[in-house]
Amino acid sequence: MKISIKDKVALVTGGAQGIGLGIAKAFLDAEAKVAIADRNEEGLRRATDDLRDSFGEKAHGILADISLEEDVREMVTQAVEKFSAIDILVNNAGLSGMNYLWEMPVEEWDTVINTNLRGAFLCTKEAVKVMLEKGTKGKIINIVSLVSTMPTTGIAAYCASKGGLLMFTRAAALELGPRGINVNAIGPGSTTTPLTEWFYNLPGLKEAFLDRTPKGRFGEPEDIAKVALFLASDYADWVTGQTIYVDGGQSLLGLPRYYEGLRKATGA
Repeated sequence: MKISIKDKVALVTGGAQGIGLGIAKAFLDAEAKVAIADRNEEGLRRATDDLRDSFGEKAHGILADISLEEDVREMVTQAVEKFSAIDILVNNAGLSGMNYLWEMPVEEWDTVINTNLRGAFLCTKEAVKVMLEKGTKGKIINIVSLVSTMPTTGIAAYCASKGGLLMFTRAAALELGPRGINVNAIGPGSTTTPLTEWFYNLPGLKEAFLDRTPKGRFGEPEDIAKVALFLASDYADWVTGQTIYVDGGQSLLGLPRYYEGLRKATGA
């Protein structure tokens, strides 16, 4: 049985590569119209061109830094001008530094929190206004992480931002459920993307992560996209405020120590 979200309009942040691009492709395959947003202008252009080659004008790219309120407002305006609605929002854009907390520059903390948590709030706020105005039965999907509830070393800002996003998901679901909008989250496990491939290929790290993955492989963006498609569809109409971990079982065993592993692998 193929899930269809035909003619629904989705906005996917961080959509130029990795998990965001995988979700965009899955939504387009399911006959949706998709706007991808990213702050990487060259990456956005390549991704948009690639999607349009396959899906034509159902794909659209928007340059935006989702940590900036004016960028988010303009992003939502452009999506509505292009497709006349927003039915689905995927808050996927995110980043992480890597430092012990006592060595972490304040600027790193602020950048991670502003992108991963503030950005998701800003995007949700503006997209919800459109959904409420148009009477949309909306779906919001936040990409959290295993470290939302399972900390590891060297990424305290990332852990805090994703933990905050998990609770934001639940609070937003509580407020928006009576208004016809579902809010859920996906927590990916170790997933191979252009941003993570270098890390997992460092000596010893791949083995350390696979040792804690009962399914015995890393995830691919398509693994996450399949669950996002379910949450965006009518099949998930009675699912809200939930986090689904798509991790090959990693959450059963816990994560290795990121930073210690990186330092050992690089001799830092």
